[in-house]
Amino acid sequence: MNLKEEELSSQEIFRGNIVDLDVHTIELPNGQTATREVVAHRPFAAVIAINEQKEMLLVEQWREPVKQLTLEIPAGIIDPTDASPLDAMKRELNEEGGYRADYWEEICQFYTSPGFTNELGHIFYCDTLTKLEEKRSLDEDEFLNAKWYSLEELKGLMAEGKILDGKTVYAITVWENVLLAGAKETHNG
Repeated sequence: MNLKEEELSSQEIFRGNIVDLDVHTIELPNGQTATREVVAHRPFAAVIAINEQKEMLLVEQWREPVKQLTLEIPAGIIDPTDASPLDAMKRELNEEGGYRADYWEEICQFYTSPGFTNELGHIFYCDTLTKLEEKRSLDEDEFLNAKWYSLEELKGLMAEGKILDGKTVYAITVWENVLLAGAKETHNG
C-alpha cells in the first residue's frame, strides 16, 4: 500500500524567529483529504561532551514552554553563519561550556517529533577538552549554568524525573552503551 500523502495546499499561520506554523491540506492514500498542522523549525546541533574524569557536561536553564528548569546537553540552533552542524556545535560548546574539543564524532541525526515538525537534530560526541581562557558570550536572552555529572548521577537524576529532555536522555543512554561496550572489549580483549 502506498502511504505517501500529497500536499494539495498550504496556509501560512505564523512566521517567527525560530518556528513557522502552516496548515497543510493533504490527500490521503485512500483519496480523502485531511489537514496537518506543521511546525517548521531550524535544525540544531547538540553535544555529548565528556571530560577526563568521565563526566558529562549539562546545562541548567529555564524553559518557558514547560515552565521549569531543565538539565540538557549543550545545544543550539544551526545559524546561517555556521558552515556545518559541527561548526554550530563547536560554537555552542564554547558559548555554553567554555570549552573546545580536540576529538569530535557525529553520533546521529534525528527528527525530534516528525508527526508535526521538521526539526532535525545533529548529536555529536566529543572529548579531549580544553578549558578556554576567553569563551564566547551567551546570546542576549540566554541564561544558564554548566555543570559536570558522572553517569551514576545522571541515571539518578533521570530516575527522579529531573532530566526529561529527549535529546539528553538519548545522550545519556548512548554514553552508557559506549562505556558498556568498552568494558566488554576490555574484559574480552
